[in-house]
Amino acid sequence: MKKIKIKFIGLFLLGLSSLSYAQIEFGAKGGVGLSNTTIVHGVSNGRIGFLGGAVAKYQLGRDDAHYLQAEVLYSNQGEYSLFQEGGKKYKAFIDYINIPIMYKYYFDNQGSDFFIEGGPQLGFKVSEKFDEGEPERSNNVPKSFDLAFNIGLGYSINRKSEINLRYQYGLIDTYDFVSYDNGINRTSLLNLSFIYFFK
Repeated sequence: MKKIKIKFIGLFLLGLSSLSYAQIEFGAKGGVGLSNTTIVHGVSNGRIGFLGGAVAKYQLGRDDAHYLQAEVLYSNQGEYSLFQEGGKKYKAFIDYINIPIMYKYYFDNQGSDFFIEGGPQLGFKVSEKFDEGEPERSNNVPKSFDLAFNIGLGYSINRKSEINLRYQYGLIDTYDFVSYDNGINRTSLLNLSFIYFFK
């Protein structure tokens, strides 16, 4: 039993030593985005909105190039639906709490360099706003959950401040329907954001 305990402690210490180079960095993120939703409202205009929240970045390798970055973001999404009768424009806004989990690769391990990123995202609806009289409102019901994939690129300044361009594409149908099938409706969001890490 004593030998087993010693081996277990040894393995535990070995695991700690292998993780000793890794560190978690925390930061804040804010930006602006252009969102839309396919099919559900036919012809539509994108919504310009804001996003913001917290970021945590975890180093995956000793070479300071590979990271896993998790974020919790409040995001304005949706669109303006357009209908031919009088050319009226209706709000079809949905706001989410998005949780992207991104693999991040820096091209150089210097202080300032470019990076690319990609990864899945969970989205949870927190609010919706549809204008009264919106013709398709009686049939289209936003779901409470969204699943998307993100891909992006950016530039890091001394690994402290970063500018990031990212595109989000929905993987599942984000609308339910009441009386007739409204097709598969996918979210999309192109956003430009700024990240500041607290070091």
